[in-house]
Amino acid sequence: MRNSLPLACLTGFFISLGQAQAQPTPQTGASVPYTPSWTARHYLQWLGDHASLPLTGSHWPLPAAAVRQALEKIAPAAAQADVQTARDFVLKELDMAQNQGRAQLHLRSESEALNGYGENYTPGSSAQLSSAELRRSWGNVSAAGRLGARLEASPNSLQSQFSGVGTEGEFQGRLDGSAAVLGFGGWNVQAFSHRQWWGPGWQSSLINGHNNPSWTGAGIQRDSVAPSDSAWLSWMGPWNLDVFVAKAQDPRVVAQQPQGFLFSGMRLTMKPQPWLEVGLSRGLQTGGAGRPSGAMNFAKSFLGQEVNKNPEDPFTDSSGQIAGYDLRARCPKSWSGMLGSCAAYTQWMGEDAAGSVIPLPFKFMSLWGVESTYGQGQYRVFAEWANTNAYSLPWDTKERFPGYVNGVYSQGYTQGGRWAGSAQGSGSEILTVGWMDAARQRMVKVHAGKVNTSLGAYDPRVSAPRGDLWGLSASQVFSWMGMRLTPELAYTELSEGQEQRANKRQNLRVGLVMAVPL
Repeated sequence: MRNSLPLACLTGFFISLGQAQAQPTPQTGASVPYTPSWTARHYLQWLGDHASLPLTGSHWPLPAAAVRQALEKIAPAAAQADVQTARDFVLKELDMAQNQGRAQLHLRSESEALNGYGENYTPGSSAQLSSAELRRSWGNVSAAGRLGARLEASPNSLQSQFSGVGTEGEFQGRLDGSAAVLGFGGWNVQAFSHRQWWGPGWQSSLINGHNNPSWTGAGIQRDSVAPSDSAWLSWMGPWNLDVFVAKAQDPRVVAQQPQGFLFSGMRLTMKPQPWLEVGLSRGLQTGGAGRPSGAMNFAKSFLGQEVNKNPEDPFTDSSGQIAGYDLRARCPKSWSGMLGSCAAYTQWMGEDAAGSVIPLPFKFMSLWGVESTYGQGQYRVFAEWANTNAYSLPWDTKERFPGYVNGVYSQGYTQGGRWAGSAQGSGSEILTVGWMDAARQRMVKVHAGKVNTSLGAYDPRVSAPRGDLWGLSASQVFSWMGMRLTPELAYTELSEGQEQRANKRQNLRVGLVMAVPL
């Protein structure tokens, strides 16, 4: 699992930074990161397809002010009723996220499931608090912040022995939802604790998804998604760049594993045409106990140097890496009478690099999806196929092998003992068909396929539940006395493997989320 992001992406980062400082591109000021609920993301995507909303939909979180700035491009007085409904829903959610604190209790039976966008990864109960956003400004410099805290049952569903607190404890505390942001020159420099969703999928992100605990780290992100005034960058349309470094919270699953590695993520997302969105992503693991570390090693990792070690090479690998591309293309509007508002999307993530001058990812894991909305934006249906084997593209002729695992980082591509990409884990093939009712905030999904290694969490020492899989899940949001109540149900059945704590061959998950504004 080693490669280098295309040189063009790194070059684009430095060009973008220089142009942002030299050109009068729109600036929104500091704001806290915002990841929409699945309902709000549905509406944002629909507004992009129907009302030319200048916002990318495959890169979360984005700065809250960037999302608000894009929504303000839609004039309320001129908007049709369905456009106004979608816009108002997202603005209301944004207002609550920025101006109100929240207390949330998630009561859930201990069991695994295929977690997708916006879903809680914890195979058990959890509680979370977050404050309202605090904002300050001093001329061209601004600041924003929020405090968050989370207590949860251990997210590692394969772990049966616990000790002390922290990554090995039965209950674990995190600063999930916290952020400190300093904004200037069109950029947000931020320290944070949150999860990312990088990709166009609804069930899986192959590189950075919602199946794992929050990354706690620091980074830089563009403060808006508006098109650049720069002649060099205007072709990109609405765009955003996010670069961060975080410390992994990995329990010990094998002897001499490189615990405490650094994880660095980079994503550039752009919308060069109203019907086309493109993303470039990279994730790398470097350092950790027993591994080369320090500033020089990190620089080698960042620049893709000294990777893909061969037995005769005089160096030790600097890192384990994964990188690739994704895109989403909207159907022509002339098709809307037959297919509704439809789109197709794909994501390719490679585990190695080819080319000595410009190393490019290959050996791709792949994701393919189609989706359609109907009923004036109330409903969305999607079908998504994810294959987490290398060489999984239809035209690949070489023998496939499972992704997300390698000999350097023996705990795999994980965070908190859980797969940091797709919840289906290494070497799996899963088809998910989903239906969403945004007005009633109801979602139903059906899954079928094969899990090669383990579902949700990873421990190379055990023969975890795996094999042929089928499952279903459903959730529904209700409002009652100022609270949001979300009952959920998920059933997942696997054909092989040995049962481990909360990870069984027959997983029945029942839960209730209670959220109260503060």
